[in-house]
Amino acid sequence: MPKTKREYVDKPHQLMEEYYNLLDNIDNLEISKVKDSLKNMIKLDPQFLDPYLLLFEIYLHEGNFDDADNLLDKAYTTAIDLITDKNGNWPDILSWANLLNRHIIRAILTKAIILWGDQYKDEALDIFRKLLNSNLSDNIGARFYILAIRMGIDFEDFDKRFNKGGYYDEEILTWFDNNYKKFPEEFSAWEEKLRNTGIA
Repeated sequence: MPKTKREYVDKPHQLMEEYYNLLDNIDNLEISKVKDSLKNMIKLDPQFLDPYLLLFEIYLHEGNFDDADNLLDKAYTTAIDLITDKNGNWPDILSWANLLNRHIIRAILTKAIILWGDQYKDEALDIFRKLLNSNLSDNIGARFYILAIRMGIDFEDFDKRFNKGGYYDEEILTWFDNNYKKFPEEFSAWEEKLRNTGIA
């Protein structure tokens, strides 16, 4: 009898609407008020992670790297605590398609990208692999990051080549298709799972 797959689905967070209202009006607000609002959201609901990530970006922009790193670590640790079981195992499924999961996936992905940028490539690769295996449709592009690291590409060079102002276009898809078969140990099982689930 096949093993039942464990899927993680997060709970609704009442602060989501307040957070997105803040995002919609952020250009009209003083940055000090934005930071105060984000800190208050974190205090009210420490398990809603989007406020951490926006405050992290603000700290980075201000050059406040220590506070930025500490905040991202808290968001990442919280995310991992939410999704893993008592033995530290990730869920089989952590779907981006479920909107309730997206703040968690964003926190984990951001941590992995920062690790990659700081040259902690093995740690980043481990996280990217887990994100890909738990979200086979890979809406977040973990497969691109895995391939880049395996090809010895630094994050700065990857970002310079493929980031088109906050999004990736068809160039990255062509690059992936031309190179991923060089690493069957990374992607063959993923391809097989895609076929078995009917995604591919």
